[in-house]
Amino acid sequence: MGDTDLNAIERPYDGCGKCVLGVRRLSRVKLATSSPERQRENVLTAAASVGAHIIGWADDWEVSGATDPVTRPRLGPWLRGERGTPYEGLVAAAVDRLGRNVVDCLNTGYKMRDEKKMLVTYGHDGAWNPDDPADENRFHHGSLGCADGTARDPAQEP
Repeated sequence: MGDTDLNAIERPYDGCGKCVLGVRRLSRVKLATSSPERQRENVLTAAASVGAHIIGWADDWEVSGATDPVTRPRLGPWLRGERGTPYEGLVAAAVDRLGRNVVDCLNTGYKMRDEKKMLVTYGHDGAWNPDDPADENRFHHGSLGCADGTARDPAQEP
């Protein structure tokens, strides 16, 4: 990131084509490994890496990873088009912050593709391209594992 001021990445919708929503989720807010602050930094870093800026946050705290993204209290209204505010994509702190399982992650990814919106996750270079089988496999792997490529135990998932 170098000289990028992460705070400058948060600004109102301006129609630039890269006005995105930051996505964060935790089952237990006090979990140190995925703290709100760490997730914020990861989202801002990922947004900056693709030249996007955050227009708002879908922060689902104390929400299980087993909750379908469309029914989450904060993210759900955006995905269902109930917010009335335009946005051009989602940036998540990690693939597993989108959903606990591959189906939820891919459904969200394909929804973004079908709506011509970008989907960016920290630890995944660039915006996700579901039309590229290699990129889909990397995205799929991220929904099952950690950013470092190691497997994660869903029972331990916050």
